[in-house]
This record gives sequence, C-alpha cells and structure tokens, in this order.
Amino acid sequence: MTTVTKTRKTNGLGLKKDLKSVTSATLKAVEKKADNEVKDNAEKTPIVDTSKEVEKVSVPTPPPVPELTLEQKIEKVETLKMLIEKREILEESRKKLNAFVIGSPQFGESIKLTDEHGNTFQTSNTEVLTKVIATIKETLVEKIKEIEKNIKF
Repeated sequence: MTTVTKTRKTNGLGLKKDLKSVTSATLKAVEKKADNEVKDNAEKTPIVDTSKEVEKVSVPTPPPVPELTLEQKIEKVETLKMLIEKREILEESRKKLNAFVIGSPQFGESIKLTDEHGNTFQTSNTEVLTKVIATIKETLVEKIKEIEKNIKF
C-alpha cells in the first residue's frame, strides 16, 4: 500500500515522487489517530437521558355537530337548489359568450348599453368589443367559483 503526501506546488495533488511505501509503523500511527478522533467525538456528544417519561399532551376534540331539524334541512336544500340554479344560468351565459365570434367591423357586431333613463351607448369597435367580452368572461368565471364554494352539504 502507498500513501500520497500533499505538496504546495501542485495545490494538494500528489506526484509520483511523493509516493512512499507504507510500513507497519505508519499504519499503527494512522489507526491510533483514528481511535483518538473517535474518542474525542464521543466525549463531545451529549448524553440524553431517555428513561424519563414523556409528557402527554391532550388534543382538544371538536364539539359534536348538532343534528339539523327538519325545517333546517329543508331550508338548506332550498338554498342549495337556488345556488345550483344560479350556477347553471351563469354557466349557460359563459358558454354563449364563448361561442360569440368577433370579426371585423364590416360584419356588424356591436354592443349597445341602455340605462334606466333611456340613454344609450353603442359601439362596434373591435378592440372595445374584445375587451368587454373578456371582462364579462372573467366576471362570470369568478361568480361561478364563488357559488361553487358556497355549495356545501
């Protein structure tokens, strides 16, 4: 067996001339050094007493859910039915809006807004139509998600 000694010239890499033959004395010295390192590490390691009892922690249990009365159950079902109907209406509107195709202004697409006083606003600008439709789609998707969160059994 041979060992390599580090030299400063080669940044810690050994050269062939640095190889030495290993004698029994050098092997004993290496073993002794390893034994001393193990003893030093053992002295530095803290000893933990595992014989002590572990303290038990009690986790509070949630209170039982009271059973609903017949009237409460009927009310809950009616509320769920109403939410489901709203969701279906919004889904249908979203599907219709997805089918809406915007072409060039020559195709005649336009949006007409009318307020309660009879005032109207109408535009056929393609950019405006695209942005209005995108905003309506986003709003419909948000409303559908809100309703879906509220549907609980």
